[in-house]
Amino acid sequence: MKGVGVRRSVLLTFAAALVAAAGGASQGIPAAASPRAAVNRTPVPFDAVAFRRQHGYLPLRGVATLVRAKAHAAAEAAAMHHQGSTQAGRPLRTRAGGPKVGASWEGPLGPTPPDANGAVGPNSYIEITNGPVTIYTRTGEQIATAPLVTLTGNLSGGDPMIIWDPDTQRFYYSTIGPGSTIDWGFSKDDNPTTIPDSFCRYDTSFGFPTGSIPDYPKLGQTKGFLMIGINFYPAGSQVATEADLLWTGKPQGSGPITTCPDASTFKSGIFHDLRNQDGSQAFTPVPAIQTDPLAAGYVMAMSDIECPPTCGEGTLLTTYTLKPKKHDPTVPKLSIPRSLTVGSYQSPPDAPQKDTDRLLDTLDGRITHAVSGIDPAVGRTTVWVSHCVLGGAGAEVRWYEVRPGTKASVLQSGAATDPSLYVFNGGISNDRTVNEALQTAHGDAMVLGFNTSSSSTYVAVQMISKRGSKPQSGFVMVHQSTGPFAPVGSCGLLGCRWGDYSGATPDPAADVSAIHGEVWSTNEFTDGDSHRPTWNWEAMP
Repeated sequence: MKGVGVRRSVLLTFAAALVAAAGGASQGIPAAASPRAAVNRTPVPFDAVAFRRQHGYLPLRGVATLVRAKAHAAAEAAAMHHQGSTQAGRPLRTRAGGPKVGASWEGPLGPTPPDANGAVGPNSYIEITNGPVTIYTRTGEQIATAPLVTLTGNLSGGDPMIIWDPDTQRFYYSTIGPGSTIDWGFSKDDNPTTIPDSFCRYDTSFGFPTGSIPDYPKLGQTKGFLMIGINFYPAGSQVATEADLLWTGKPQGSGPITTCPDASTFKSGIFHDLRNQDGSQAFTPVPAIQTDPLAAGYVMAMSDIECPPTCGEGTLLTTYTLKPKKHDPTVPKLSIPRSLTVGSYQSPPDAPQKDTDRLLDTLDGRITHAVSGIDPAVGRTTVWVSHCVLGGAGAEVRWYEVRPGTKASVLQSGAATDPSLYVFNGGISNDRTVNEALQTAHGDAMVLGFNTSSSSTYVAVQMISKRGSKPQSGFVMVHQSTGPFAPVGSCGLLGCRWGDYSGATPDPAADVSAIHGEVWSTNEFTDGDSHRPTWNWEAMP
């Protein structure tokens, strides 16, 4: 074990060097400051907007802390492998076969990062990115495409999401708008064909001070409300002071809309400072994308694990329930938190790639996606949720099926993991079918899409599935990159920006008489030329 100790010591020394470099960055001073700047030592205010533009998200506790966490994770991964830890490659029982790919096609080549995700409706699939927004037929043929700014009417701050709502039979989107606002809107009917004319659009401030950043907005819904979870950063701050849940009303009824309602039609508000059940700070709340129309909706959050060894390992997933108030159903109330103890997790190290020493940012362990729906195997609504954590070759995507509410519990859990591959950027969905006639079927299976890479492989888009009580499947290849992602001059202290948004939603037009439903997903890959196109596909569990 002497070699392990030496290797660990070297890695921790490297971590200290990174932290020292990040210390300057944490005060807004570039790591490679000019001699004159070094002499004057004049602090430069932290430019949160510029940092988000490069990395796609803001660290919860500041740049230096996240750099320390990444280095700590890399040392942990190296120690696991040298010690032959079962966590570094624990065997998983998998079923033969796996999910099958249906329609599958390359999305648009947009900006880096694309923040790509999508949603399927009965007539079309819509992919939304930081660049183009594209409407496709269900076979992947393009119907319409336009820049995100054309859809929203504003220069966007990024982090767009789009979902399908079976209750009102329309698509909804959200993104960070200008001046600390949230842009959001919806399609006028179930079959949008033009951008922006097929949509209604709004810009809501939610009372955020100018210059502050509602970062990492994640969109979900109930019958009566849209829910948007955020980490809140005061102006000029690189540290999140709280996690908030935003809400706004939404149109009722599933009929086509010819004239967009006035913005005053929709009430809005905010639940500040979400906490875990033990009173500790909760971070990165992710509302569930609802498949069965219900008055109640669910939100998932977790422990903050971005500062090991100070914070230690995470052990909590926390659920919240949002319902309309009895005396005024146009305004929601949020339940007290219900925290669940799960297997311990830590932030993952960044992922290596073939033919380059550039590492890909795997995020910080935060929740990335959640979908709710009735699971007929248990006879109630459950939430499927996933995040990337330390495990496997270095990073794995853990998933959980959670019973939310007052009797919250983890019904089952697992991981997309491999002893030789880093697994990251996951998006999970059940296969629940709720069609236009509100016929329902399926819901006990899931599909989880993700990226993989290693020092001997390029980034790939892969997936697994799980059907009922059967073991999860092995990995199924969806699309393979042809080279590394190694852009010149655009990778920072946290590695090369990769992805924190991937899409997964159940198909509302799947055959209700079939044994299982379908899931449609979006992820990203690289063409080996410092570009990151996207990939969309249909999957049968």
